[in-house]
Amino acid sequence: MQDLKLAVTGHRAFGSYGHLTLATEDKLSFAPGQFAMLKPAGALEPLWRRAMAIYRARTTAQATSVEFIYQVFGRGTQALRRLRPGDAVQALLPLGCGFDTAPVAVGGREALLVAGGVGAAALLALAEQLKREQVPTRLFLGGRSQTDLIGLDDFSALGVSAHIATNDGSQGVKGFVTAPFERFLQEQAEKARAGQFVVYACGPQPMLARVAALAAQACLLTYVSVEERMACGFGVCVGCVVAVKTQDGQSDYRRSCAEGPVFRADELDWR
Repeated sequence: MQDLKLAVTGHRAFGSYGHLTLATEDKLSFAPGQFAMLKPAGALEPLWRRAMAIYRARTTAQATSVEFIYQVFGRGTQALRRLRPGDAVQALLPLGCGFDTAPVAVGGREALLVAGGVGAAALLALAEQLKREQVPTRLFLGGRSQTDLIGLDDFSALGVSAHIATNDGSQGVKGFVTAPFERFLQEQAEKARAGQFVVYACGPQPMLARVAALAAQACLLTYVSVEERMACGFGVCVGCVVAVKTQDGQSDYRRSCAEGPVFRADELDWR
């Protein structure tokens, strides 16, 4: 974890989203699924930084470039949206535990990525790593409308086959992304029973709960990246806890910024 001042080198707005590119001369390394805490450099309001999944990162001998895609919700993201090339961002990164690709990289298994809305921003770096590891990868991407299909072109450029769902039917099937995911598991039930798939998901809590339930029915190993509001980003404030199962059937809590944001789905208490 480092606290760095990064330069804005690119910033594109689309719909209610922003695609922010930052650069530093420091050499940084990231694991897919890790995140950063961002705020405009020197800003006094809002006080707390905003948690952003690392969408993509590139490191050369001279610099590191880091990309983020975020949705504008409140004052923090509105402040970020006003940034222009040449501005500076105070960034705490990298943070959290990322996705484990070891289980899917053996035995000819296929990775199933399930993303809802801006949750897709946490999965592109994973798709890039899976391609480097030559792991077959399939994407289930959902959003409210065509505009909310975050990163679809970037996933397609990696050769990832995509199953699309939108709430309004503007692209793909009409409905939630869990519908094509469920249909795929039904059609591929024999492979699922043989453990040929590993699931990776990020999106709203109801979507993650449904993905976890469907994957559990199919006895599939599943990792989810939870979307919790964070203040500090490194475990001190304990404001982003999620409920986990204990051996005696009760619940305990884990910090999504420190022990997460990636958890095994069967560890979480979805009640």
